[in-house]
This record gives sequence, C-alpha cells and structure tokens, in this order.
Amino acid sequence: MRDTSGGYGAVLAERPIRDLLLASLCGRFAFNALGLGFVLFAAAETDSIAVTGAMIAAFAITTALAPARGRLVDRHGPGLLAVLALGSAGAVGLLVVAGAADAPAWTFVLSAGLAGLFAPPLGPFARSVWSGLPGEGDLQQRVHALDAAGEESALIVSPLIVSVLVLVGSPGLALSVCAVALLGGAAAAGRTSLARAPGSRASPAAPLPRSLWLVFIAFLPTAAALGALDIAIPAAATEQGHPAAAGAIEAAMAVGTVAGSLLVGRLVFGSPERRVLLTQIVLAGGLAVATLFATQLVLLGVVLVVPGLALGGLFASLYLLVGRLAPAGSGTRTFGWLVTTNNGGLALGAAGAGALSESSGPSAGLWLAAACALAGIVPALGALILSARVPQTDIPHRIR
Repeated sequence: MRDTSGGYGAVLAERPIRDLLLASLCGRFAFNALGLGFVLFAAAETDSIAVTGAMIAAFAITTALAPARGRLVDRHGPGLLAVLALGSAGAVGLLVVAGAADAPAWTFVLSAGLAGLFAPPLGPFARSVWSGLPGEGDLQQRVHALDAAGEESALIVSPLIVSVLVLVGSPGLALSVCAVALLGGAAAAGRTSLARAPGSRASPAAPLPRSLWLVFIAFLPTAAALGALDIAIPAAATEQGHPAAAGAIEAAMAVGTVAGSLLVGRLVFGSPERRVLLTQIVLAGGLAVATLFATQLVLLGVVLVVPGLALGGLFASLYLLVGRLAPAGSGTRTFGWLVTTNNGGLALGAAGAGALSESSGPSAGLWLAAACALAGIVPALGALILSARVPQTDIPHRIR
C-alpha cells in the first residue's frame, strides 16, 4: 500500500480501495433510491395511500434486520453480498411484474418487504473492510470520510435519479434500473481484491463490548434529531407559503454534511472518541440556534449548514470508532447495528416532530431536533471514557 498522506487523491489512486468504494456506492445509491421508487410506483399502480404506507413500513421493518445479514456475511464471506442482492433485486422485479399484472395489493407489500429482507449490507461491509486497512498516513480516517461523503451524496442524488427515470419512462423503469444497479454493485463489491483479501473471521458471534453499545445509544438521539428535521423543515417551509424551499434547505445541510466528512478526514485531529463528542456538541448547538429562524427560511438554510458540517464530521469519526471497537470477525454485523440504530432514531424523531409540528407549529419540531442532539452528548461522553479503556486490537490487515 503506497503512502496516502497526500490526501484523497492519493487514497483514490489505490485501485483496491477505489474499486470497492465505487462498487459499494453504486449498490448503495440504487438501494437508497428504492424508497422513493416504491412510493411513486404504488401511487401510479394502486392510487392508495394505505398500500403505499404498508409497503414502506414493510420495507423499513425488514431493512432493520441489517445486523443479522451482517453476521451472515461475516460468517460466509463477501460472496454472500451478490446472493442477497439477487434476492432483493428479484423482489423488486416481482413488484414490477405484479403492477403490470394488476395483482392484489398484498403482493406489493410482500415484494417491498422481501426487497428489504434481502438487502445486501454494502455500507456495513465496506466500513468493516476500511477498518481493517493499515493505518499509515491516517488511511482509515480518510477512507471512512470518503465513504461517509459518498453515502450522504447518495441521499441527495438518488431521488434525483429516480425522478429523471420516472420523467423519461415510468416508476417501473426506475425500479428496474435500481434493481440492476443494486445487483451489479453488490456483485462487483464482493469480487474486489480488498473484499476477497484474507481478513479476520475469528468469531462473528462474539458479544459487542459495552463501550460499543454506549456509542449506539449516543447515536440514537442524534438520528432522532435528523428524523425530526425531515419533518420540521418541510413544515416550516409550508407554513411560510414556500413548500418547495424545503428541498433547498435540506440540500444545503446535506452539502454541509459532505463537506464536513471530507474536512474531518483531511484535517485529522485528536482521537475519534473526542471528535465524536466535539461534533455532537457542535451539532446540538447549531440546531439550537436554528430554532430561532423557523420563520426566516433563507437564514434557516444558512444556519443549518453548521450542524451539517458537524454531522459529516460525526459520521466520519463515528465509523472509525465503531471499527476500532468491533470484535474481530464481526465488523459487518457491528456496522449493521449502526444502520439499525440510525433507522430507528429517524423513525422516532419523525413521529415525534410530526405530532409536535401539528399541535405547536414547525418551531416545535426544530426544538425537538435540538433537544435530541443535546440528549446524545452525555452518552457520547460515557462512550469516550469507556472506549478509551479498550486496547487497540491487532486487526489482520487486508492487503492487495
């Protein structure tokens, strides 16, 4: 492995890293697009909000089983990624066929649930591999930062891709393209040299340390804050008579998140535990300030760039910390728990902000987001103290 101290260009010049990063992001972009694709497809084929909601609920519930799928990949190797992707893509194909055949509504719900059940844990697997890279030149931190920036970019770009495919074709076309891209990305990721390099398969069922569970607990309210923002920002824009502005405000924060990931990865400072705590504090403070601008949309978008920057730094540092604390041979399962924590927090925050925004106005949703971020500071401090006592494990490095 060459010296990567020169920055992101030097990291991406490493073909094994570049191949796995691009392949996994291809699959993740496609998977992130499925949610919107399901909504548009159900609306076109059933014209039923109830069916649409049931599909998304089934998809979310089965997707939450990421730790179980991660354990299977840890145990059986990266070849299982393509097998899982085949099941998920096949379920999406079944949904498209069900729509063309005017099948009953339950087949739509079943197909969406199966698509989530077989979702390949591409993000957790890639981060597990990054955590096994040699650490010279802060390589792990920079690759984790690139990964975090890429995943956040997927949240921006994937809905746009779906919208374009629906515009030029149909929701069925959009879902079909997503299914093919998911399968192709997962198959390619599992065949890269880094994925197939010898890594630790020592004990995929080893219990996770207490410090790691505390990290997850600290991240849960942070994810809830993001879920609250997903509701509060559109509510604020709608109340001011400019509902379309919500997209621009959320995009501004997302751009800040991408920039924050890359900035922290390039300017490494302190331990990952300390960076997690520091970015958590900045995130909470930024969201608290944002509550003052619920009726001033332009300023709200500008202010939310700051918590966006903090969030990007938090993700990049969190991935490095989780990888360090994960027991040998259980990296994919461990990062799968982080995905489940994130999704659970998003759902809780969105539900709470929806109820508060309806009864007390959109500023209440913003206050909930700030309160959730503040609530994550104490467990983040506890995680810092506990994780500092965990010795660095000698992880078998993956080589070309």
